[in-house]
Amino acid sequence: MYLTGSKTVSVDAQGRITLPAEYRDEFKEESGNKVCLILVKDALWGFTPEGHREWVMSHFKEGFNANSKKDNLRRLRLNSSTVTVEIDKSGRLPLNKVPAAVQEKLGLGKDAVVVGDADHFAVYNTEKWTEQLAALMEDDDDMFFDED
Repeated sequence: MYLTGSKTVSVDAQGRITLPAEYRDEFKEESGNKVCLILVKDALWGFTPEGHREWVMSHFKEGFNANSKKDNLRRLRLNSSTVTVEIDKSGRLPLNKVPAAVQEKLGLGKDAVVVGDADHFAVYNTEKWTEQLAALMEDDDDMFFDED
């Protein structure tokens, strides 16, 4: 799976968003429409179950040690902070299934931005995404333009 691009989507009265078609197709093929959602900083990240497992394991630089209390607690924290949902037949993702505290921190209004980030997507509050994108563009000017 390789997700790219960004799209502004509406948040319906039930707290659902419609994922872009190309993202839905990837999740249908990879995971049978299952999406693992976890709040990471200012965004709600969505992974396939296998992609989520790989992401969790990436937090153990020396590899996961089942005999390590610290490793077990970190894995437990990451997994317990994740909610697995299904994309419905209309392509909607039920963000209302994540805990209320997470929804509040995310601060979605009537719109959200869905951003592809290779192995996962991120759902942002539109204002936070605009700020994030401006900071990224400022930091990456030298990548796109020659210095004069």
